Amino acid sequence: MTNTELKQLFESQFDVCGIIHTKRYLEEAQRMGKNVPHVDYQTMVVVGLAYPMRFFKHTKTHLVPSFYTFGSDYHQVLKKRIDDVMKQLPYAYQLGVDNHPHNERLAATLAGVGYFGKNQLIINKDLGTYMFLGIVFIDVSLDNEYVLEITDDCGTCRKCIDACPPGALYEGGFHVDKCMSHYNQTKKVLSDDEIESNYSLFGCDICQMVCPKNIKKGKKVHSEFELSGKEMVSIVDLFTDSEKIFKEKYSDMSYLWKGKTILMRNALTILQKQKNSDFNDLIELSILKHQMPWYQETAIKILDKLKQK
Repeated sequence: MTNTELKQLFESQFDVCGIIHTKRYLEEAQRMGKNVPHVDYQTMVVVGLAYPMRFFKHTKTHLVPSFYTFGSDYHQVLKKRIDDVMKQLPYAYQLGVDNHPHNERLAATLAGVGYFGKNQLIINKDLGTYMFLGIVFIDVSLDNEYVLEITDDCGTCRKCIDACPPGALYEGGFHVDKCMSHYNQTKKVLSDDEIESNYSLFGCDICQMVCPKNIKKGKKVHSEFELSGKEMVSIVDLFTDSEKIFKEKYSDMSYLWKGKTILMRNALTILQKQKNSDFNDLIELSILKHQMPWYQETAIKILDKLKQK
């Protein structure tokens, strides 16, 4: 098989594809001090699949996660598309989508899928940052790589740095612990500053929405990412449904992967911003029911403020 044939197969399922030698990825990771596991398979494919930018506002009864979670769970979408390609080939393979020990952004940069932006995201010339990444290690030896040419960078632009509410971004780096998308997906007690900064039920979109490279991007909609009606989450459902019932009701949504309780905690921060005390009784019951200290401590702190409204 040639790299052209392999590229064509993946391009039938993905919007962008780069192919590199696994050895180059492993050597570069080691040179940069990135801890990634060794892989014996000789070829590495990096793929990108577009998703659209769609914006909804919170209401007094429903709350909204990051728009990258809209539609079907992207982890499963990309895995299925990769599997569909590999079913046509006689080679062993190992894939990864988001939650794995490899460095997708390093691989994407090496493969020319995009460049590493100041917002810590991969920016593609056609899709901007609005794409999901996946990697595939394949047990096949290819003579040549297929690397897309990158001729772009952020230059002197710092819109994402200036717009980041908790100040997680800076020139040449990133404070991961300050990142809203990081801390609102972490099971921890939120500080007053984190509560004040958080605006989303899950994740964050600000550094994408202000990025000039995303102007007129985020238009392409694959069938799996059509709106399902589960993009806005009912506050009553959050605080009254069991974990099982909630997951059945909001099935196949990628914001579910950390569980319902973390969504409840994030919902509290938005209720505080809204000065919305309509759900105080449900919050009180949730503090008794959910025996996770990281949830209870945050909930007690916010409930006390809501009672003062």
